[in-house]
Amino acid sequence: MNVMLKKLLVLLPGVALTIFYLGVHWREDYRHLEAGRSLLFLFTLVVLYGWMLLTVLGWKQKNGLIMIVQSSFLVYIFMVLTLTGYFILFREVSAHGWWSGMRLRVEREDHVNLTPFQVFKIYRLTDKQIVGNFIMLFPLGIYLPILYKRLNKFWRVFLVSLLVSVSIEILQLATRFRSADIDDVILNTTGALIGYLFFKLIASFKPRAEAHTSRIKVP
Repeated sequence: MNVMLKKLLVLLPGVALTIFYLGVHWREDYRHLEAGRSLLFLFTLVVLYGWMLLTVLGWKQKNGLIMIVQSSFLVYIFMVLTLTGYFILFREVSAHGWWSGMRLRVEREDHVNLTPFQVFKIYRLTDKQIVGNFIMLFPLGIYLPILYKRLNKFWRVFLVSLLVSVSIEILQLATRFRSADIDDVILNTTGALIGYLFFKLIASFKPRAEAHTSRIKVP
């Protein structure tokens, strides 16, 4: 299969989902944006999918399994952005007084929590508020070492997942889409690290299996 065709197939699902999502929500969420906000929204989409394009161009599509992993990672990124309010950010900031409103939320602690571990006093460990935040970045801890060899270290996965989680909470603070909570950062980051340890555990079986196979004498 042609190299560029492989890269296009990897990129296509994520782009198609974005086009479909924006098509469905355009009339309600984006149609009435001011010209400046629309251009800013377009710019961020160009940056986001420009990064995706450059990433796919840098990846090697050695086989079908690798292509599926790469493509699913881009779809995963889209799903996280959708769940955390990225695509409604510019609808929210187009409203008058959004900046002062955001500052007021912080001052009043209106759906804003900066005190660690409060979530465990409100919810049980099995509640979706805890489980959902734990699971959301769990795949990230698996994708990072697979797709980015330089990130195949515990502390690097920690730093990247922490940065991603903090960015999500800042986004949610700006959009009022959900609560901005330090506990979400803790759960998200912990989930990513558990995902990384899970990946390392699974990966550790491969050398053992290869060593066992090498010891088998072929008659």
